[in-house]
Amino acid sequence: MKKLTLAMLLAMIGAGAMAQNFENSTVEERIGYSNNNNEDSIKSGRQYITMFQQAGANKDYHDMYVNFQWLKKNAPYAVNGIYTQGPFMFYNLINAEQDPAKKKQYFDEMMELFEMRQKNLDALNSFAKTKSTLGDVLSVKAEYYNWTAPVVLGQNFDLRQSYKNFAEAIKMVNEHGGREITGSFLQTFFLVSDAIYKAMPNTTREQYLQDYLDSKDACEKMLQLAKEAQAEGDVAKAEKLVATYDAPLAAIEQTFSQSGAADSSQLIAIYTKKFDAYKTDINKLNSSLTIMQNNDCDESDIYYQYAEAAYALEPSFTSAIGLAQKAQKDGQLDNMLEYYNKALELASSDARRGAICLNICNGLTRSKQYTGALTYAEKAIAYNPDYTGKAYLKEANIYTLLGQYQEAINYCDKASEADITVSGSATRLKENIKKAQANQAANDKARKAYDDFIARQKAEEAFWSGGGKK
Repeated sequence: MKKLTLAMLLAMIGAGAMAQNFENSTVEERIGYSNNNNEDSIKSGRQYITMFQQAGANKDYHDMYVNFQWLKKNAPYAVNGIYTQGPFMFYNLINAEQDPAKKKQYFDEMMELFEMRQKNLDALNSFAKTKSTLGDVLSVKAEYYNWTAPVVLGQNFDLRQSYKNFAEAIKMVNEHGGREITGSFLQTFFLVSDAIYKAMPNTTREQYLQDYLDSKDACEKMLQLAKEAQAEGDVAKAEKLVATYDAPLAAIEQTFSQSGAADSSQLIAIYTKKFDAYKTDINKLNSSLTIMQNNDCDESDIYYQYAEAAYALEPSFTSAIGLAQKAQKDGQLDNMLEYYNKALELASSDARRGAICLNICNGLTRSKQYTGALTYAEKAIAYNPDYTGKAYLKEANIYTLLGQYQEAINYCDKASEADITVSGSATRLKENIKKAQANQAANDKARKAYDDFIARQKAEEAFWSGGGKK
């Protein structure tokens, strides 16, 4: 039987209490590490690994569990499959089990397995072909907790713990990197946030609004990768990313639109109360400005107060746009242009200026300054051609508001053709435009019928009032 290499032994001794390093090790070496290199234990370990994997392939989760127990106790570093396949095994055992006590036992063991993987992550990564981060592990833990805890805990299930797990995972991935957060994960996270908001709307609204922006932004960033893949000629990857993130993005947007959380009067009331606490915190001010901008509160006095306070602390394009909108409302067009130009000056690149032009387009659209909004949509393209699809989609929205439905449809098609990342949104908008177009046609037809009836009625009245003579 092959013994542990000298280099590996030295690495382990040098690490002491630190994480073990199994780089370039064999399965036998990793089994032997936990069993004083006993040949019988190594032989048994190989057999248990084979039976564990075969039971999983056969969906025999009880047999898989028996082999899992030996590996977890005697060879915790043998294979990563103990940790990656184990949760799915427990998920199926929990769903099939009728005894509540046994369900709880499986659930506790599954949570213990996640903690064990977190503790051993560096050692497991040292020999894994695909490395994982703590954020990756916490993401999987959050989903399995959300799937199983309601079944196991019943009335004792606390949705806030599920939310905490998701939020912690997203934070870890954002801070320390990790593999792509899947669209389904983001969608589930937002559904959990939505459920908490519905249960406690008065105390969780602001966090819910931030969760919406974060989830939406994450989906849009992943869709941007689809655009990059398409530009590199990898059409299959681009289509896979769109399929993975467009539907969750649509579900997140629909869930949010139905929540009623974006009620402008309530948001204005919330941020009015918070102004004194936030007015010296630039991060809170800018976050609040973004939320108000995205929820039709950017014509309110409190929005302007936040913009003024933020601009005084640290001028940014967000606060400059707010001051431009205030100047526009006050009829100070010179000041409006000054602040819009200042917003562009505060950008460090044409790519950022393009994004700012889209933000300015949003502000002008909400203020019903449609000509100016169209102008800035085109400016966004001039600054950064990568924004062509997004700019065309905004122009489609503007033409829809103007009732120029065919032009809006044309811009939806142009947006889809220019940018795969907005193709889903453009298709949905186009479908809504066609419905509005059909309603308009029906209304026009009804109006014409009514006008014809009134005309006939007036003609008859004129006929009879004239003595019945033509």
